[in-house]
Amino acid sequence: MEGHGVERRSEQRDLLGLAADALTLGRLIVAVALIPVLGARLMALGAGLLGSAWMSDFLDGRAARASARGTRLGDVDLWADTLVGAGAVVGFTVWGWVPPVVGLGLCVFLLAAFVLTRNEAMSMLLQATGYALVLWRTWRDGHTVSLWWLLTIVAVIAVVNGRIFWERSLPTFLSGMASALRRRPTA
Repeated sequence: MEGHGVERRSEQRDLLGLAADALTLGRLIVAVALIPVLGARLMALGAGLLGSAWMSDFLDGRAARASARGTRLGDVDLWADTLVGAGAVVGFTVWGWVPPVVGLGLCVFLLAAFVLTRNEAMSMLLQATGYALVLWRTWRDGHTVSLWWLLTIVAVIAVVNGRIFWERSLPTFLSGMASALRRRPTA
């Protein structure tokens, strides 16, 4: 009898891994969807997509840690987050709110820096830029409900994941920025 309980718990934890992968895949879809949505100036829908991406990132991490095995898309998770930020920047560029040389230049520069150096801070900068643009434009355009939706998600994640932020995210960002600033071109 005990063996069946252990098997069932293992199967449930495997399902958590699949759920984590599905959430990561969903964020990749959101990253692409943000481009035409923001390009069409559908700010409330764009804010809804971004908030959904934030919630999926929050939930997939929890599901992945609780799963019995590693997830198949665990290595893609940071890329999904990075591409959500890039999708927002490109969406505003398509809209015309961000000049193409700035929006596309920033995306190319930070994506290339992330790929070439594997420095997570470059990913975080791109994410923060896209997120800040969505928050700013949501506020600026008077989408109060959408803004509260986003701020509520940020507050919940900040409270629940506060320790992760202080112990992992902030040190990773600061050390990554310090590393990027120390690099000197070789002649």
